[in-house]
Amino acid sequence: MRRRSGADQMGQDYSRELTVEAPRDEVFDAIATLDGLRGWWTPSASGNERPGGKIGLGFEGVDEHIEPRVPASRRPTEVEWQILEHSALEEWTGTRVRFVLSTRGPKACSVAFQHVGLSPRLSCYDDCEAGWEHFLGSLLVLAEHGVGLHHWTSSPLLPGGGKSGGKDFAERFSLNV
Repeated sequence: MRRRSGADQMGQDYSRELTVEAPRDEVFDAIATLDGLRGWWTPSASGNERPGGKIGLGFEGVDEHIEPRVPASRRPTEVEWQILEHSALEEWTGTRVRFVLSTRGPKACSVAFQHVGLSPRLSCYDDCEAGWEHFLGSLLVLAEHGVGLHHWTSSPLLPGGGKSGGKDFAERFSLNV
């Protein structure tokens, strides 16, 4: 995973670009379907993932939820969510999350990720950056190895089978943060 140039400078939105060693259709399904979201973000994903639908994301053991609306889902190239509510982070309300997928051969793709409205000006930025680093890494591991690390889970892929997130996770998988 690598930063796009200037991603954290001058108030620009958080963005990352991932190269994933998995077919674009499979990565799209991991991002755009409830079953996919359950594999890399949270097992408590519900709702309607179709354009115009709303998704509910809950987090076991934490009293918070996220509710995105799906303004766009164009197989196999793009998924966009508009955050209607994040119960713990008011700053997320009205922000947009975008995934744009490009083919890099028959068994690989790139994912350009952007959280429009999440910038270093926000007080939650450092925590959100660490969270996205974890969850985007989890998406990558799910697509490449079949098992994601949703909601700060333990994994035998991590040293000692322990929990990980943020830069520790990225360093373990050489994601270039």
